[in-house]
Amino acid sequence: MRADRCLVLLLLVCRLLWAPESGSAQTLIATVPTGFSPVAVAINSATNKMFVANQDSNSVTVIDGLSNATATVAVGSSPVAVAVNPVTNMIYVANAGGNAAVTVIDGATYSAMPIVTGQTSPVAIAVNSVTNRVYVANQMSNTVSVIDGSTNSVLATLAVGSHPHALAINVTTNKAYVANMSDGSVTVISWDPNKQAFVTSTVPTNGYGPEAVTLNPVTNRVYVANLGDGVSVIDGNRDSLMANISLASGATPCAIAANPATNKIYVSDFGNGTVSVIDGSNNGVTQVAVGGAPGPLTVAAITNKIFVASFFGSVIMLDGNTDSVAGSLQVGYYPNALAINPFSNTIYVVNQESYTVSVVAGASAAPLQFVHISPCRLLDTRPQFGGAGPIQAGTFQNFTLQGKDSCGDTVPGPPAAYSLNVTVVPGGPLGYLTVWPAGQDRPIVSTLNSFDGRVKANAAIVPAGAGGAISVYATNTTDLVLDIDGYFAPASGSTLEFYVLPPCRVADTRNPPGDLGGPYLQGRAPGRPFPILEASACNIPSAAQAYSLNFTAVPHEPLAYLTVWPTGQDRPLVSTLNAPTGTVTANAAIVPAGTGGNISVYALDDTDLIIDINGYFAAPGGGLALYPVAPCRVLDTRFANGQFSGQLYPPVNVVGTPCGVGSAARAFVLNATVVPPGPLAYLTLWPDGDSRPLVSTLNSFDGAVASNMAIVPTHNGSIDAYALNTTQLILDSFSYFGP
Repeated sequence: MRADRCLVLLLLVCRLLWAPESGSAQTLIATVPTGFSPVAVAINSATNKMFVANQDSNSVTVIDGLSNATATVAVGSSPVAVAVNPVTNMIYVANAGGNAAVTVIDGATYSAMPIVTGQTSPVAIAVNSVTNRVYVANQMSNTVSVIDGSTNSVLATLAVGSHPHALAINVTTNKAYVANMSDGSVTVISWDPNKQAFVTSTVPTNGYGPEAVTLNPVTNRVYVANLGDGVSVIDGNRDSLMANISLASGATPCAIAANPATNKIYVSDFGNGTVSVIDGSNNGVTQVAVGGAPGPLTVAAITNKIFVASFFGSVIMLDGNTDSVAGSLQVGYYPNALAINPFSNTIYVVNQESYTVSVVAGASAAPLQFVHISPCRLLDTRPQFGGAGPIQAGTFQNFTLQGKDSCGDTVPGPPAAYSLNVTVVPGGPLGYLTVWPAGQDRPIVSTLNSFDGRVKANAAIVPAGAGGAISVYATNTTDLVLDIDGYFAPASGSTLEFYVLPPCRVADTRNPPGDLGGPYLQGRAPGRPFPILEASACNIPSAAQAYSLNFTAVPHEPLAYLTVWPTGQDRPLVSTLNAPTGTVTANAAIVPAGTGGNISVYALDDTDLIIDINGYFAAPGGGLALYPVAPCRVLDTRFANGQFSGQLYPPVNVVGTPCGVGSAARAFVLNATVVPPGPLAYLTLWPDGDSRPLVSTLNSFDGAVASNMAIVPTHNGSIDAYALNTTQLILDSFSYFGP
């Protein structure tokens, strides 16, 4: 979103003023030079690259998020806005002058190509990454150009209101909202599948000077900041005006952003030095004094921090929990644009008159501790079990998990993160399924795959999103089953810390008979207790209240499901893993300790079972807390190291990736996916610097793409990987444990 109108107001009123801010909880990492008059920035968080539009240099500066090294790409005349499609790695630049209204940059090669739209003065640009369409607001033509991202050709030129100035896209509803500066309206652009054409409608805001627009995709409400001291609220279901919210006299709102996770909307009040906080549930307004002349702002949903740039040269951080100032940091001259990389939690501040970008480290997420509950089933979309039907191909659904569950335990509303078992029951081949916090953009990661359509499960620790919900996307139609074994919340008298153990084998029923050995599990036999504490080599203390385990089934026949639960309780209606093809299958699980510290296991069909441990949860006293991070791809050997067998070299430096994992991490929460060209007996992950342990992380004897959650300890920020047979390896990060 551009904030040049705010800057113009400032320059007219107080060009010579300088009001330095006090010290800050944030940290200035670097100051990166750009071209002349940088005015806009967009981030491709998948590649950790920043793209800065330099209006007076007719160029874009590319900043590498790891090294802060730069490259320069020549674009059209007077670039003023930039947008990124992270799926295609294409960057689109709106050039306000000249004939080439849009420049498209290949994010891999930095080659640039002009797109002539035939329209004048494009001032805003936005991408729908789901449909791969680009929307360009042409201020002096009173039009919006729609570009097909696959062909880089103009699909349509649509008449909108007078002087379109800002854009927002709802990828869920496939609608674009255009704020028209001079006639007090918003144009809604949607796609009519029956007509196979774009259609538009107009929503009068009854407000003066719509300057900026944002939306909450969870509530499907659109918020428009009007320079005439108000915010208009539009119902995205009906595309009609719901309310006009009055702000303080002289507020002159010039920027707006929403946090879907908290349903709060933040407005920069340029005229009176405040940020207005709107409660989306009742439209109530709270004002937070920030001083100076606040302009652009952005929201870090994971940490619930809000960053607003003052044109007097500072960035102010607000705490979304208390709606108060949490710190400020001096940056460059006249910061007029900023954006946040949600993976690295790094803020990039564009300083127009010092020709720089300030790179700022944001505040960390709050530490969380574990609460175990009786394993139970939260959700089953299959109609025969009372569900509403499968997730349709190429779509996502939000699922609210808080509330009373079927086991009689209460999942509070909402916890900060869930410990889940995710099971898919596809109607055919399933390319991949992704789970992430509701209200955030869909990350480029996967939770599991089922290319042959088999029933599969994978554990996942998922931060709670908007309203305590999670989002689930499926490339192909599939039913979904969600089971829960615990959740993470701020520390209290009932929460537990995590204690790391070297990966260690607890039990293997293929061994001679014994409490932790044979015989194998007979199908439909009563649950067998495993005395976890008797695994003396693993050094598990009796204080452990829950275990972080990896289960590997070695079926004698197709195994419909296997269930694990605390000994002494009734067997719950949940599953821990499925092996319907009879192949060796692994899945991780956090299992509460039962009577005597034991856990019980039930198998519907005959199978051997292997149990490995990597840590446990116990009362606080020197353990670790969970720190959520945005889901992020740490490693993909298909595009880096290439396929390997034996030990992967070099070790995987998780802390050194752009995924926001802190250097204090002592264990990583990863999703490991193997893509083998043939049978893979096993893959093992362990802390770099240790000898390879006699454990396995996952298996793919049939050569199928396979995934498993892995909590992997670390000593130095790196981990090692060993594959008995050739494979590709993908690692996605979801959180980490640290002090």
